[in-house]
Order: sequence, then structure tokens, then C-alpha cells
Amino acid sequence: MITWKEQLAFAPLEAADRGEEVGRRLRHAIELGVLEDGSQLPSESYLASVMGVSTLTLRSALAELRGLGLVETRRGKGGGSFVKANTGDITRMQRQSLASYSLEDLRDLREYRAFLAGAAAAASANQSHRLSMGRLAHTSVEIRACERPADAIRSDSKFHIELAASSGSVRLTRQEIALQAEVGPLVWADPADHRDAAAEEHAHIVEAIRAGDAALARELAEEHVRGDMNLVIDQRMELEGISTGSPTPTTIDDAVAAIESLAATFHGTAAASMREVEKEVRAGIASAAGKDQLDSDIYGAARRAVAIGVPLLYGTGFVADESYFGESWMAWCYTPVAPESPQRLYIDIDLYDFATAPWRPDDPGEDSHVHTSHAYVDASGTNENVVTFSKRVVIAGDYVGTLGADVRVGQLQSAFEPLLGQLPPNTSIVDNHGTVIATNTGRFLGGTIKASDPVERRALPAVPWVLCMGGTGE
Repeated sequence: MITWKEQLAFAPLEAADRGEEVGRRLRHAIELGVLEDGSQLPSESYLASVMGVSTLTLRSALAELRGLGLVETRRGKGGGSFVKANTGDITRMQRQSLASYSLEDLRDLREYRAFLAGAAAAASANQSHRLSMGRLAHTSVEIRACERPADAIRSDSKFHIELAASSGSVRLTRQEIALQAEVGPLVWADPADHRDAAAEEHAHIVEAIRAGDAALARELAEEHVRGDMNLVIDQRMELEGISTGSPTPTTIDDAVAAIESLAATFHGTAAASMREVEKEVRAGIASAAGKDQLDSDIYGAARRAVAIGVPLLYGTGFVADESYFGESWMAWCYTPVAPESPQRLYIDIDLYDFATAPWRPDDPGEDSHVHTSHAYVDASGTNENVVTFSKRVVIAGDYVGTLGADVRVGQLQSAFEPLLGQLPPNTSIVDNHGTVIATNTGRFLGGTIKASDPVERRALPAVPWVLCMGGTGE
């Protein structure tokens, strides 16, 4: 029978890049104390089998852990791989693990964890009449007695996995196990700070399930997980603040002025990149170049424009309009791996609806105005959370297509964060839908600020973004 610790540390991997993921999974298990100092790991063949990876991949991961000083391999009788990590090692690795996540990664993990926990709680409440609540109720408050981070994370993980199991979904439970193994050590760096609050929140979730109130159970579970992940995001933002070499404005007015300047820089960089591409579009159409040649020339211009725009821009290019060219196509360059590695963006035209895309300029008669979209997930395109600047191209009265320049929301957060850090807590920059695109407070990341919220607002130049100070958010 697979033990609790083996479930958490050695659950099968589902990530595409299993070579990297297996090392991270084992490292996290050591960090949170699931694999304790001095304990012997199972055999390589067993580990590879239960984690769903090749023996070669498993050996590579163990070699990485040996290089980090977290595992040692002993030869001869009684040999094998043993955990070798003291408290200082674990603290150092926890900081390194946290630093390996971007704020955007953590925000996505927060929302995914909240979705899973909420779904599990609601499903459990809907079938509370047939659940045995004793085990779930016991694991909900077990965390009160935990003194060490390792004990706290095991107790918290037990509750969340038990909650997922109560839903009756094997797949959901497996996903929760995988998530606990990934983010568990990040949540419980200091259990004394919030173990009692966690136990109380767990108990409220259980009571809502026992009462069969699915809506309340979902709400409480989502709030609980978001609260935990917001603590992690705040820790990550503190690391970001320590590492930045950006100049520090001396007054609030200086910080605001710097934010206004940076907003205008984003707009100006996007506009310049689109001008570079537009020149090639107009030149190609004027020369009556064939579609293939035109596409090649425009993509070449897009690559040049991206090189000019990094690190502020994520990608730029041109989308041809079907009414002019007889078919719709895209010549777009972006940087999914790194700014210095531009690539062509390939999409399934049949799945991408250009007519209703969030970045499509609204005014059909305007070809000089630069439109700025709200933040959105570019499904079927880059699959990133982006803001897109765009501009129509009209030649001799005919609309021929749209120019665009993408900025990842994570890039906005990274760029504005050092400046926002000089302003009062709960300060954010929001887009034209009220969505937070940069903030100095973790719980605001990816949230919204309503038009009715009592905050001090300052419009930023050139873009439909607003600096909001003193918000409460949601």
C-alpha cells in the first residue's frame, strides 16, 4: 500500500517536461520535510515506475539533487540514495524555489488551486448526505497542533487532498495531490503565523459541506486557498523588491511621475514597432507582391520590430483582413522562450475569430489611432495573459488588416513593481475594465477595482490605464 508520504512526494507526473518536473517534485518534498533528513529513497526503478518517468530521467533528477547537496548516494551493502538536508539547506532552497516562480505563475497557480478547491467543496456538499464527515472534520483542525513547517504542510495537504477525495472524483484528487507537492512548501514557511486561522477556515468549509450548502462551501474554499497563495505572492514580491536595481524615487510625486513616464514608454514602444511593420505592409501592397512574398517581408519586419521593442514587448505583427486579401492570415513574431529568441507565431485560423478579438480596433473609419485592449488570455494565439496595442491599416480607403503589439501582463507587473513599491500599500494600475495589471500588494494581483471603490485615481498618459491608490479590491 502506498503511504501518505509516497502519495505526496511520488505522485505520477503529468507535466510535459517531466525531466525538469521530477527534480522539482523531489526537491519540494525534501523542503517541506515529507522526505526527512537521513531517510532513504525507494529504489530508482520503483521511483521511476510510480512517477511515470524513465529510469534515465529519474537518475538525472537525482544527480541534480546531489549537486544541490540535498541527496547523497552510498555504495555497497545498505547503500542507496539518502536525503541529506539541514534546516539551513531547506530554508535556502525554499527561497530559491519561490524565486523560480514569476508573479504571473503564482497568480495562475492561485486561481487554479482556488478552482479545484472550490469545485471539490461544492461537489462534496452536494453529496454530503452520503459522506462520512469524521475524517474530513478531523483533518480540518489537525493543523492547530503543528509546530514545524513540515508538519503544517503535511496537515494542510491532508485536508485539501481529503477534501478533493470527498468530491468522489479520482482525477480531481490526483490534480490536488500534484498541486500540493508543487506549492506546499511555499505556503508554510512559518506555520505559527497562520495555523490557527487555517484551522478555523478549514472548519468553516467542513460545516458548509455538512449543511449541504454547495455555494457557501465553494466560496469559503476559494477564499481560503486565495488567502494562502496571496501570502506566497507577497513573499515573492518582497524577493523581487530586494533584487531590483531600479532607482528609488524620493517622493510619492516622483514615483507617480516615473509611472506616468513608463506607461507612455510602453505605448510609444508599441507604436514604434507597429510603424516598422506598417511600412513593409504598405510597400508590399504598393509593389503588388504576391501573398507569400508579402507574408515573408512583413514577418521580417515583425522580427526587427520585436528586437527593437524587447524587453517591453512580447510580440508584434500584422493580421491580414479576408475582405481585402481573399483570406485571413497572420505574420506575427513573438518571444515565448526568451527576448533574444524570436519565433513565428502559428495559429489555427479556423479557431481564431479576428472579428471579435479583444484587440481589434473599434472605429472602422480610423487608421491612425492606437487602440489599447484590456488584459485578456490570448486563447488559440499566444495563450498568454496579454494587453495588445493595435492599429488599423487603411490604403486608398480600403481596410487591409490590423497591426498589433503584445505586452504580457507579467511584463507590466515586473516593470511597474519597483515604482509601485514606493507608493502606499494597496496601490495598483488597472486597465479600462478595472482589472489590475500591476500592483504592490499580492492579494490584488489579477483582481479588479470597481469604478465605485473609494480610491485616489490618476489617469496615465497615452493609455487607458488608471493608477489607483488605497483600494480594497476583490
